Order: sequence, then structure tokens, then C-alpha cells
Amino acid sequence: MSVISAATRYRVDPTCSPGTFRGRLLRIGTVAYTLGRVSADCAQGHRTAAMASEDPQDIRTLMVTIRGQLLVSQDDQDFRVGPGGAFLASSNSQFAAKLDHADIALLRIPGAELDNRLRPGARRSAARILDLNRGLGRVLAGMLAELFAQRAHLSAAEFDAVCDRLVDLLCMLAVGDDRPDTERGLGEVEAMVRRYVREHATDPGLTGATVARALGWSLRQVQLAMQQAGTTPRELIREERLALVHERLRSPVHIVIGELAHSCGFSSNSALSAAFRERYGTSPREFRAQYLLGRSDMSLFAGASR
Repeated sequence: MSVISAATRYRVDPTCSPGTFRGRLLRIGTVAYTLGRVSADCAQGHRTAAMASEDPQDIRTLMVTIRGQLLVSQDDQDFRVGPGGAFLASSNSQFAAKLDHADIALLRIPGAELDNRLRPGARRSAARILDLNRGLGRVLAGMLAELFAQRAHLSAAEFDAVCDRLVDLLCMLAVGDDRPDTERGLGEVEAMVRRYVREHATDPGLTGATVARALGWSLRQVQLAMQQAGTTPRELIREERLALVHERLRSPVHIVIGELAHSCGFSSNSALSAAFRERYGTSPREFRAQYLLGRSDMSLFAGASR
């Protein structure tokens, strides 16, 4: 059982006789998320207050009962979670659980991934027990099952992307809405997104999803903020890159257009040319030539006027 302890950060012990105990653990994950499945006829786990205080990580664990019964105690409350039910456990307080002929799925989530999606008031009122038998809960349970089934065919980035969507649904299920609380909140998101994109526009891997992850929000929050501003994350990234290209094309230093494309985050010279022509009505090479010609004409005019 020490393997289960290491995987879940709880101490887990069998409660039936060693000769009759049956259990198994499957576990996969990345730096951000861990997905596991535990089956046991009779086992109990606990996390003492001392264990909670010594662990610097703030981890929330979504525990979904697939079969049997999960008995949970946390924050002086007792919960019984049957098939189709889920419990959202926190790692920063004392905890105890008992499996009774149960098969459960575990999704370990960094606390920041939940807190950054929820308003402060919603964090305190978020439900601990969730119904996954119908509606949005049924959709969440289906995604969780498919994630486990397709785990061998997903890259780490794809695994994290699915987990991000699961956390979005989890927030909506727990409190009914995961949007920032006011238009001012969306405005603050927009300002930070614009600043981040401006500072990282040259990164070829920059997307709305990477911006959201870096700033600690869901992609949906970022999309809502940019929608309110009349644009999208993709359009914003393209505009910032084009503005950077436009500025560098006016440099007196010799420029190779192909090198300029890659240095400003575009995947190729053709991608830059197509986007630049759509935005400015000319190609980067033509713009550069016209700009240098204009500078030359201005120099001649200045010399003649002396």
C-alpha cells in the first residue's frame, strides 16, 4: 500500500485481513495534473493535520465513486459518496476516507487552477459533494472516463489541455459560473493579457491557451475578456507580431525577411507575408523598399533646402 500512499499523498492502509485484501492502483500524469484509479475491497486512508501543515503544495483532489461506497471525513463533516457522486478534497486540512468495495477515480488539481477561475466568494461556497449522474456532471464524468481510456494516445500537452477543460467544468458545476464577477474584472484580465502578449509576441508557441496558463486563468476567461474588447486571443497575438514586424522594417539596419518572420513569432516567411499584406495592403519586402525610398527622398529634399 505504500505505492498508493506515494501517489495520493495520503496514508492508506487495508482494513480487512491481509489474506482477503484485494486492491490496485493505476496512475498517470504530468507536472500539473495527476489522474489515478484506485480499487479496493476494504481500505482506509487519512491525512493528519501534521501531514497537511508539512506539505507546501496546495492540491485539491476530485474523488469520483465509480462502484461501491466512499466514506469521507473532512473539516468536522462526514460524507457518503455513492456511484456517480464525487467529493472535492483539500490538501490543507485533516482528512480521512474509507473505501468499501469501491472503485474510485482521482484527479489531483493544483489549488491555483481552481482558485484563479473562481471569485473569492464562490471559493467559500463551492460545493464539496457533486452529482455526476446528470447534466453537466454527466459530461464531466464522461470526459474523465475518456481521458483515462485515451491516456496512452495523448501527449503531455494534450493531457493537460483536457484537464484544463475538466477544471473549467468542475468550477461551473461547483458554483454555477466561472466568469470574473464584473466587467471590471474582465477589463483587468484584458489588460494583463495584452501586456503578456506584448512581452512574449516573439514566442512561436504563443497561443491563447499558453497565455491563460501563464496568467493562471482558464482559456474561457481569456476569451471572454478579449471578446468584450472586440477581438480574440489569436487576433491579438497576430496584431502584436505584425506591429513588431512593422517597427523593425523601418530600421536602417539590413533585414532578411525570412529571419524577421521567425524572430517575430511567425511560422514561415509566407505566413508573415500573407498576414502583413492583409493588414497593411502590401508585402513586407515592398513596404521595406517604399520606406527606404521615402527616407532617401527626404534626405535629398533636406540637402536641397540648405
